[in-house]
Amino acid sequence: MTLTLSERKSYPIYILLDVSASMRRAGPGGRSPHDGFQQLIPDLIMTLADSRSLAKAAWISVIAFGDHAELLCPMTSLTRPPHVRSPHSGRHTDYAAALGFLADRVGPDRETIEAAGAGQDYRTRVARPLIFFITDGAPYAHGRYQAPEEWRPARDRLVAAPVEARIAAIGLEGAHGGTLRALATGRPGGERNAFLADPGDQAAGDSLAASVITMIERSIRLSVRAGELIIDEPHGMRRVHG
Repeated sequence: MTLTLSERKSYPIYILLDVSASMRRAGPGGRSPHDGFQQLIPDLIMTLADSRSLAKAAWISVIAFGDHAELLCPMTSLTRPPHVRSPHSGRHTDYAAALGFLADRVGPDRETIEAAGAGQDYRTRVARPLIFFITDGAPYAHGRYQAPEEWRPARDRLVAAPVEARIAAIGLEGAHGGTLRALATGRPGGERNAFLADPGDQAAGDSLAASVITMIERSIRLSVRAGELIIDEPHGMRRVHG
């Protein structure tokens, strides 16, 4: 008699956070975007972990990037809420380093998730990764702006088969809309999941960081339930159109 195993789908979620010098510049309230995100990202993880269904399905990793990419939290199941350490200071906004680092981690992270399910009474199927890329600047490293051909190959490795990651690009004040749109994914023939801070809106500093985190939390909840990336415009931001 052959035993048929049930299947459990696991969702790898990545938060990539720009920690360049401009992200550390204090706003009107005396706090920088970096300060806000450093507090809010652990809060986000704890909130998600409080949901029994999400804790079973979601795994999360946090990566900082500035002069280089830095792993703040390895891929960890929300059944045991992970620790997110503080990043080192950086000056630049190296997209190529961030995306290349992530592209190299996706395979080993998938193996980590699969190994956690080995020997259980269910089969683990790893879903396409959800990536939330948060930045306030255009790609810049080594004293010059990075051309698309420098970071685009790593981005394409992530979105092509077999990974087929889904990317939401979230730009604070200072980010470049066209670059965010080129980075993001979306529905075929439809809008891409690229968002840019609205200079006409009063949301800023902690308020905008909180809006972004609220959007990410809602997106993770809806996306895990639907099996597809679902994301709304954060308050104080607009979708970048082609």
